[in-house]
Amino acid sequence: MAKNLFISWINYKQVRFTAKVALKIIDSQYVKYIGLPFWKFQEIGTFEVVNEVLTVPNAYLNGIIRQVFVVLSEIIIVLIVVLGILFYQPMLFVILAVTLVPATVITYKVLRNRAQQLGHERDLQAPKAYGIVSDTFAGYVELKLAHKLQLFRQRINTNQALMQSLDAKAYVYGLLPVRIIEMVSILAVITIILYALLITGDTASLVTIVGLFAAAAYKLMPSVNRILASMVTMKQHLYTLEALQAYEESQWQEHKVKQVPAISFHHQVEFNNLSFAFPGSDTPVLRGVSFTVRKGEKIGFIGSSGSGKTTLMNLLLRFYSQQTGEILVDGVPLQLENTEAWHRLVGYVKQDTFLMQASLQDNITLGETNPDPQRLQYALEQASLADFVSSLPEGLNTVSGERGARLSGGQRQRIGIARALYKQTQILVMDEATSALDTQTEREVSEAINKLSATDITIFIIAHRITTLRQCDRIYELKDGRIVAVHTYDELIARHV
Repeated sequence: MAKNLFISWINYKQVRFTAKVALKIIDSQYVKYIGLPFWKFQEIGTFEVVNEVLTVPNAYLNGIIRQVFVVLSEIIIVLIVVLGILFYQPMLFVILAVTLVPATVITYKVLRNRAQQLGHERDLQAPKAYGIVSDTFAGYVELKLAHKLQLFRQRINTNQALMQSLDAKAYVYGLLPVRIIEMVSILAVITIILYALLITGDTASLVTIVGLFAAAAYKLMPSVNRILASMVTMKQHLYTLEALQAYEESQWQEHKVKQVPAISFHHQVEFNNLSFAFPGSDTPVLRGVSFTVRKGEKIGFIGSSGSGKTTLMNLLLRFYSQQTGEILVDGVPLQLENTEAWHRLVGYVKQDTFLMQASLQDNITLGETNPDPQRLQYALEQASLADFVSSLPEGLNTVSGERGARLSGGQRQRIGIARALYKQTQILVMDEATSALDTQTEREVSEAINKLSATDITIFIIAHRITTLRQCDRIYELKDGRIVAVHTYDELIARHV
C-alpha cells in the first residue's frame, strides 16, 4: 500500500509539473506568433497559427515530455532487475542480453522512421480540418444557397478519414513492441529448453533456468515494452520540437525590442519618400510617397485596387516596415522602439469590423473589466450610437451575436468607430469602412464621420465612394504606388458629375 501511495504521489507531481510546462509553452507560442510581422502572420494563416499555439504544445507535452518521464522511470526498474540477475545468475543475464536487446533495438529501428513520418503527416492535416470547419460556418449562407454544403461535408470526411487512418497506424505501432517482445521471450524459452535437452543434457537445471528466465522476463517485459512504446511515441512527435523552434531567429523577434514609454503628437505626421515591396517581391507597392498631414486634418485617399492605399495605411499603423524613407511624428521617426506607444494613439476601422460574440460594451471596450462610463458615453454619442443603444432593452449588455450577426452593417461600423474613440484615439484610419454598405447605411456612418470632423482627431479615409470624403481637407489619388494628384472634394464631385 505504501508503495502504491508513493507511486501515485510521484505521478501526481509529474502531471502537475508537465501541466505547468505546457502552459508556459502555450504562452510562449502565443507571444511568438502575435509578435511576427503582419505580412508573415497573414502568410502563415489563421488555422496554422491555432494549430501551432494550442495543438502543438499539448502534443509536445503528451508525446515528448511525459514519455521522457516514462522512459527514465522504466530504465531505473530495468537496471535494478538486470544488476540483480547479473549478480545472482550471470548465465541468465547473457541469455537475456542475447534475446531481448537485439529484439528491442531492431524493433525500434523498424518503427522509428515510420512513426516520425506519421507525426509529420498528422501535423500537416490538422490545420486543414480547422479550416474546412471554420469556412463551413463562416460561409454557411452562401454555401447553402449554392448547394455546396455537401461538398464541404465530403472534404471534412476525407480529411478526417485520413486523420483516423494516421491515428490507427500510430495506435498499431504503439502495440507492436509488446507483441514482438512477447514473441521473442517465448522463442528464448524454447531455445533454453532445446539447448538444455539436446546439447548440454543437463535436465536437472532446466527447470531452474526456465523459471528464473520467466521470472526475469515477467519483470523486464513490461518495462521494456513501455520504453519501446514511449520511444516510438517520441519519434512520432519529433515534429513538435521543430514546430516549437520555428521563428526563433532574430529576424522574427521584433516584439522583444525594448519599447520607449511614450511618443507625442501635437503638430504633424510626415510621410517622407516612402517605398515598400513585400518580402520576396521585386515589384514595389509604394514608390517614393511624400506628403505632410497636420494634426486635426481629415485626409482622403482614392485610387484603383492595388494602387497602394491600404499598404500606405499599414505602414502608418506599423503593420509593415518600409524599405526606404520614414514616417515622422512631430519630427520623431516611427521605429520598432516606439511602436507600442504609437499604437496607443491610433485607431483603425476597416471594411469588416472585428466583433466578438459578446456584449456591445465588451465589443467597444475590447473586454475591459471596469470601463470608464464617461469615455464610453462620449464614444457612443460621437459614433451616433447613443439612441440605438438606449432603444435596446438590455442596452450595452446586448449581445452582438457571432461576428455581429444581430447588428446591421452600419451599426457594426459605428461600433468600430466607438471602439477607436473609447481608446481616446488621436489618429483614426478608416479603410473602406463604408464600401460594403448601402446608401442609407452609408449615411448613418457618414453622420458619425461628420461628428468627428468637429474634433481635433486626425482622420485618414480610404474610400471608393466619393461622398464618404465630403469632410476631407485634401484627397490624394494614388496610382501604381505613387501620388499622381491632390484634389478637393468639390473638384472630385465636379469631375464625376
